[in-house]
Amino acid sequence: MGEVAVLLLAVGTWAGAWSAVAVPGGPVPGACALALALATRRPWLLVVGAVLLAASLGARAVDGLHAGVVGPVAGEVTLLSDPVPSGAGVRVDVRLGSVRYEAGAYGSAAAVLRGRAAGDRVEITGQARARPADSPWLDARHIAGRLNVDEVGPWRPGSPMARLANRVRAVLSAGAEPLPKDQQPLYRGFVYGDDRGQSPVVADDFRAAGLGHLLAVSGQNVAFVLAVAGPLLGRVRYRVRFPATLAVLGLFTVVTRAEPSVLRAVAMAGVAAAAAATGRQASGRRILALATTAVILVDPLLVRATGFQLSVLATLGILVLSPLVAARMPGPRGLVVPLSVSLGAQAGVAPLSVALFGGVPVASLPANLLAVPAAGPIMTWGLTGGV
Repeated sequence: MGEVAVLLLAVGTWAGAWSAVAVPGGPVPGACALALALATRRPWLLVVGAVLLAASLGARAVDGLHAGVVGPVAGEVTLLSDPVPSGAGVRVDVRLGSVRYEAGAYGSAAAVLRGRAAGDRVEITGQARARPADSPWLDARHIAGRLNVDEVGPWRPGSPMARLANRVRAVLSAGAEPLPKDQQPLYRGFVYGDDRGQSPVVADDFRAAGLGHLLAVSGQNVAFVLAVAGPLLGRVRYRVRFPATLAVLGLFTVVTRAEPSVLRAVAMAGVAAAAAATGRQASGRRILALATTAVILVDPLLVRATGFQLSVLATLGILVLSPLVAARMPGPRGLVVPLSVSLGAQAGVAPLSVALFGGVPVASLPANLLAVPAAGPIMTWGLTGGV
């Protein structure tokens, strides 16, 4: 497929998932069209199949947003996120059976949940309520209702992967112990995206300067992880290198709680690794389009996540606009390249930032030029500082 066809594939998949239109026959027609397109090498049929499949999967995911029960509930829930402070209590996303809820707890129940982590399984009793009528911010998290937790019973660790991820987070967190107490939350946000405990004043200052992306994991964190793991990956046999790379990416995804921007970056890294393993050349635009298509087909509701939208637009701006800016900008390359990357990313997200947040911080360009280079050493040290 040419780059234009791959771009149409990504745009069509995004549009299909956003529309969430039920297709007669469900995912079957789209899946059959995709299989036939791959067998016959027909790009237009591949685009049609991806649109149909994304639309049907999106409709199924939207239907799941209304599957929550209302009334008393009791049973074992799986924590899907780390409990975060919410007023005098805590808030955490949980899964009860196959349905996801945004749970809130206060008093003794909150005290018990506060010490748990994503992946843990906890016995609870409480009261389930329907999700608010107008709450699009819950869509990307697949939240079908809200749950007031009254009592918390015994708990047990989650899956082996969840236990490994929590252990890695504990090791990384140990690297922050020499820092002052008020700086430790910033370190944890820089390294693995844990923004709990960050000062609201500091967080607002970062966002006002256009540096809010540094307080949580983003695509650059994935690059730093691969840079740190590179010497080890380079020592393994060629046939093992690709699955080992995927394993590192998968572990990092779980450790960072699968943030939307990380999913985009991990998918791009996976596509690039697959291309390298098969000896094929792939441009950044092609990798972004294929990665975006794959991620949306896995989780169609991601198109409604602001973090995912900003991540894709910023990456597109870097890939398309940065080379044009760098080619026309005078000055030393050591300054031109990072400046063009910052300009490309800011231009990419500008339309969405204006629509959602009312504008783009004027200080974001110089602030990113100064702060982003410093984030690299912090992230790299943080990945090994707790060991």
